[in-house]
Amino acid sequence: MRTNFICRAWLLATLIACSVAAPALAVAPLVKATIEPQQIAMGESAELTITSTGSGMEPVTLPEVSGLEFRVIGQSRRLEFINGASLATTSIVVRVTPQTAGIFTIPGITPKSQPLVLRVNPDNGTGNSSSSGNARSSRPPAGSSAGGIRMTADGSAFIKLDLPKRDIYVGESIPVDIEVGMRAGFVTSLNGLPTLTGGEFTLNNLSHQPERVEKLIDGKPFTLLTWHSVLAAVKPGKFSLSVESPLTVRIRTRPQRDSMLDDLLGDPFMQNFFGATVPKDITVASPPSDLTVLPLPTEGRPPNYSGAVGSFKIASDISSTTAAAGDPLTLRMHVTGSGNFDRVDSAMLDRVDQWKTYPPKSSFKPSDTVGFKGEKIFEQPLIASQAGAQTLPGLAFSYFDPSSRRYEIARSAPLSVRISPSLADSSLSTPPEPATAASHKTPGSPSSGLRPDHLAANAGSGSSSLVPLYLRPRFLAIPSLLALGFAGAFFSLRRASDPGDRRRVRERGLSKATRVLKELEAAARAGDAALFFNLARTELLRTMAARWHVAADRMTPAELDAQLSAESEEIRGLFALADEANYSGHALTTTDFERWMQIVRHRLMDEKPS
Repeated sequence: MRTNFICRAWLLATLIACSVAAPALAVAPLVKATIEPQQIAMGESAELTITSTGSGMEPVTLPEVSGLEFRVIGQSRRLEFINGASLATTSIVVRVTPQTAGIFTIPGITPKSQPLVLRVNPDNGTGNSSSSGNARSSRPPAGSSAGGIRMTADGSAFIKLDLPKRDIYVGESIPVDIEVGMRAGFVTSLNGLPTLTGGEFTLNNLSHQPERVEKLIDGKPFTLLTWHSVLAAVKPGKFSLSVESPLTVRIRTRPQRDSMLDDLLGDPFMQNFFGATVPKDITVASPPSDLTVLPLPTEGRPPNYSGAVGSFKIASDISSTTAAAGDPLTLRMHVTGSGNFDRVDSAMLDRVDQWKTYPPKSSFKPSDTVGFKGEKIFEQPLIASQAGAQTLPGLAFSYFDPSSRRYEIARSAPLSVRISPSLADSSLSTPPEPATAASHKTPGSPSSGLRPDHLAANAGSGSSSLVPLYLRPRFLAIPSLLALGFAGAFFSLRRASDPGDRRRVRERGLSKATRVLKELEAAARAGDAALFFNLARTELLRTMAARWHVAADRMTPAELDAQLSAESEEIRGLFALADEANYSGHALTTTDFERWMQIVRHRLMDEKPS
């Protein structure tokens, strides 16, 4: 009895202590605020975490700081039991995005809280996570753009645009990389190629097959797809450039709620794994990148400038250094380097004395996957009009170099060509032989002047008859043989049109059809569908081709399809099964074989050509 009394007394004391401690906890909740990292660069974001331990916490009001944007991106709640008392901990994660660079002071969440300081550097060249001393600063928070990466709210994917420079000229091409990161087991499909969000730029030669690597980001597996491309601007100005890509992700079907399971799992991927999910199409976008497009300067622009922007060199050569007057030659100019080869153009040689020039043609050979580097070759036909040693002037090509920010002119060396007289000029300019007694030749020789208009006395190649060749006896045999050939062909056709001959042809066709039908019956008994349908199609095609008066082996698929459109659906179905039988493994029953056998027998026996 005394023991029971003591136990009841201790239980009563414990209840009284809990009732006293609970109001104490409710009256004085503990609120703590931290920001990580404490130093970032423009284009990045920091995490402000507000933690409240205890009950009775009033709603948190986000601070207002000029130049900073505050947005709640997550909330969690954890419940603990300490000595029989419940202790609740609530955490609110706020994304802090700077609008300008500078040092910002964030006031305390409660009157007793200490203010927080956030340093925002103007670019990525100064310190960030390494100077903060916190390991979490290297992790891009969900929905933030830390490190140039903007994760989706659930941390499933991101897309990033890598620009080598922030100011370019109109017409300038710069190589860019587009990287799409997809969380393993979270993103189900990529639904298209990355695209630009604005119309002021163009992506040229975007690689269709991206590079694929696996990488851990904040300890979680991601698949990284990287496309290479060339970016070009179409007009000057200041722009905000970003890229986006369509994805399909898995999302939870139940709403987010405060629970110990959510707090323990914490990771959206684990929550999706243990809960029911549905696919959802989303579009992930990269953080905006500021890009300044400068107009091309007008000062120092060469008269023959065609719009090329980049770094180039030229060289020239000719197809042959020797030629005859009037023979065509090909002058080639090679433009090599890097830049916008679409704007590389040249008229080469326009007007050159003693030469006839034609418009050049060009071709491009890239040396990389996106066409930023390579060689453009111009070929121009030329014809020399005068013999002798000729010199073709050197070629000039002007372009704008964005590195030096000025126009440059590349030149090639002159080319020497030896032009010999043409054969026609040589024959006309040959002097006549002097007429001497020793060099006098017989009449009718080539060098003795005009030929006489009568037969030579000793012309061995002459003819003794004036009768035309086609009337001579030996030539009359040719038309006689042709007449005999036509007569034989005529009698052969008459014989083929004889009723008896037609009957014999029909009997031979029926005999072959009977033999094919026996082969079809054997294939049906063996259950060989491929052999059955191939034999049936071959024989039906031969029979119908004879009716259509065409050769079966010369009929194209289009002609066969056009002819079959007038046939019954049974024949079209048989031809389709014949195409599939070799690889589909289609099995027929005895009833199927009998049905197709009747169709083939009816066609072969009743529709033989007459």
